[in-house]
Amino acid sequence: MDSDLIHQEMDEESAPSPQSQEEYLFLVSMVSSIADFPRMDNREQDLLMQRLEEYECFCQLDQLLRWRAVRPERNHTQQLSDYLWVMRVQYLGLDSFDTFVDVAKTCVRVLQTPFSVIRLRILDEILGPENFRSHLQVLRAVVSELQDVAQKVLALERIALICEKKLFLEGEVEGIYVQILKLAPQNERARKFRKLQHIHNMEWADAAEQLKVLAEHAENPQERARHKHELAQLYLYNLNQAGAAMELLRPMALQYPETRHTLIEALERLEMHEELLSALLSFERTARDAEEAAQFKFKRGNGLLKLGRPDEAAKLYREALRLQPGSLLIHEALVSALLETGATAQLCEQLMSLNEVVQLDSSKKTLTDLIDRTQKIVDLQAATSKF
Repeated sequence: MDSDLIHQEMDEESAPSPQSQEEYLFLVSMVSSIADFPRMDNREQDLLMQRLEEYECFCQLDQLLRWRAVRPERNHTQQLSDYLWVMRVQYLGLDSFDTFVDVAKTCVRVLQTPFSVIRLRILDEILGPENFRSHLQVLRAVVSELQDVAQKVLALERIALICEKKLFLEGEVEGIYVQILKLAPQNERARKFRKLQHIHNMEWADAAEQLKVLAEHAENPQERARHKHELAQLYLYNLNQAGAAMELLRPMALQYPETRHTLIEALERLEMHEELLSALLSFERTARDAEEAAQFKFKRGNGLLKLGRPDEAAKLYREALRLQPGSLLIHEALVSALLETGATAQLCEQLMSLNEVVQLDSSKKTLTDLIDRTQKIVDLQAATSKF
């Protein structure tokens, strides 16, 4: 141990003035103990340093901790504890943030401190969990000291999050994610960021490429399905590639109900009516509730109507209305089907039912006129049939 440190006395600046003879003697004994520090066991050293901290002898405490941290007999856990103590002394005792950062860099370089320890023990515990500007300074300083790629990526992800969400330094975020992708080309957060950038710039094909990578490398099946669904929606609504959307969703639709409506729309756009009818029947059998079942019946009815099968369509619309009696769309669809079948008596009855769900006064008047005209046709047909 350095001879200057061994014989260093605690001056007036490093300890409060003794208030009694007993306290004076105690302080003198502490100075003597510092000289004996190398020969003490760990417990005795800790007790002495705790006393120094109580008396705010931070300079002496800092020197003792730095001496002990590099001793070859100290194991990894003990060294980490010493470095963390030095950092607390520098930041909270000596108010030296620059030195605190230097010690943090040394700690990470020497011990290859994992990111979880950096985050919880250095940033949150010492600097405080909301001190994001200081967190950013420390992380920028220590990230280059990390040798493990996974740990470096975790640190860079935290830097990106602080810049984007906490300090709103949007101009710096892209460069950080570029660094991350160089280290980990499949990194999920970086890919999501790039995807959002492309969507914001309406670069749909580039956004699709990012989603392909996300879907391919997502570990969680639910997350993988979510990326594929988003990619299918991009194909369908932005790239006008209904076929690509259909191929992507076909194998998923039964297992992931949230994808079904997108697949239905893709099949409708492709006018694949028979496959659409088959898919809708399968979905109807596994519908999550009565309202969803009604929607699948309604869609099936629409498909049958396009195939020129209005009687079957009308039957399905009636089944759908039993499940969802207040749906204006299903009522109107049934009216259309009945018009095609020429069932005017049923049409008049259905128009009366439709009158119950129409809300706008203007629409009600139009509907009333239509009911009157239809009733006249029914009456005329009845009169004609008697002759």
